[in-house]
Amino acid sequence: MAQDSASVANDITILYYKESSGGVTIHSNGLGGLFRHGTHVTIKKKRMFEAEIVSLRHPKQYKVTNEGVTGESRPFFFGKLNFVYIPRIGIGRQNVVFGKAQTSGVEVRFNYFAGADLGFTKPVYLKVLEDDPYNELYKIAVVKQYDPEDPRQQDPTDFLGPASYFNGFDKMKFYPGLYGKLSISFEYSTWHQKLAILEVGAVVDAFSRKVPIMAYIDNDQYYFNFYITLLWGAKKS
Repeated sequence: MAQDSASVANDITILYYKESSGGVTIHSNGLGGLFRHGTHVTIKKKRMFEAEIVSLRHPKQYKVTNEGVTGESRPFFFGKLNFVYIPRIGIGRQNVVFGKAQTSGVEVRFNYFAGADLGFTKPVYLKVLEDDPYNELYKIAVVKQYDPEDPRQQDPTDFLGPASYFNGFDKMKFYPGLYGKLSISFEYSTWHQKLAILEVGAVVDAFSRKVPIMAYIDNDQYYFNFYITLLWGAKKS
């Protein structure tokens, strides 16, 4: 019996020396999606590749509503200059801290990654209330990029709400940088060929310059976030 168990374990190691997974990430200031691929270096160590994209919000941003326009206004981020997204491409290692039984239990893994941030910003567009040139008693909503220097965009009452999200893609700007990530993951699938992983960790993004998310406050060049990731995938021969 002991020999049979050893044979099964050996067969599994040989058959499944690669794994691929994808899933969702929630971090302190945003969310995103992740793809990851790993190849065994030894039985307990893997060489990893990951590609990820996450959103990044400023911790001080919040939505307001122009209460003076009853029934027509929609909540928007007053003072927000840009939406920020961070594609990440990186490599890393994964070490098995505690293995699991052949058909049950949880495998605990320690992971570390480093790579490139390919961050970019997309300007925020709002519906700005301006005087109607044909009737001084009325105002009209004009779609404009948010500009804190514009005297007509100084207060939440100057806006009707957000414009279409699709405005501004022609004015995106690139903010390259680097990232590093440390995490612990728990692989709990009961099937040899399948993966179900819960991962918790921390990530640091360091950009080449400050990323302009908000007006009126000092924006940062470095961001530290805790995150939780859920991954599903399969092992491959």
